[in-house]
Amino acid sequence: MNFANIAPKRVRPAIGTNLAITKTTFMIRHFALTLLAASFLASCASHSNALYEPANKPEQRQYKLASVNVYPDDVRKDIDRYTNTPVAWVGVIRSTDATEEDFGGKIRADSVFEHHYFDWLEDGHSGGKLVVSPRGEGIFSSRWHMKKETIEATAYDAEKFAHPGKLAIVYGVPESVKDDGTIVLKYQYIRILSHHQFTTNDLNYGRLGEQTGDAIGAPHPGTQ
Repeated sequence: MNFANIAPKRVRPAIGTNLAITKTTFMIRHFALTLLAASFLASCASHSNALYEPANKPEQRQYKLASVNVYPDDVRKDIDRYTNTPVAWVGVIRSTDATEEDFGGKIRADSVFEHHYFDWLEDGHSGGKLVVSPRGEGIFSSRWHMKKETIEATAYDAEKFAHPGKLAIVYGVPESVKDDGTIVLKYQYIRILSHHQFTTNDLNYGRLGEQTGDAIGAPHPGTQ
């Protein structure tokens, strides 16, 4: 890779970038596994899982500081309450526009993300993938920076690194809410994950504290 994304204080996240401060999210994921054959009965199973592990020490520092029980809709309702609150949000990248800066060997990126719920667990039955809910709470954005590792690195490389469809774990502080509801995060750190590192197709769940999740395709409570 020809560049590294960087956070303030010059940290270098690994390619691919909290628990509430009290780390009370030892939630066990239970969900219904529906069999494809119509004649089979649906069954319930609990997966073995472990707490999410940050990719490196820079991410670990941000992970310890951030509150994962603060969500985009909370911020939209009362932005002033959260302008000093570090958060960690998971989102699928919708767009990235990158620009090479004139000094410092840096590339500036403006990315837009679609928020998805994440329970901050690593599922032992998912082949190493993060199991992210298909649901979430709308759009957020952030401006972040990468430092070139070679002079050949370009803005095009940066846009390819953070192209639409990849997953991002974004650490930052809510800065503002646009008229269309998009929340702007002041960037602290970002981890980018490729398509093979996550799935949004396995389990439909919501905010932390919801006790159950439904396997994709299972009937939802209150629906027929």
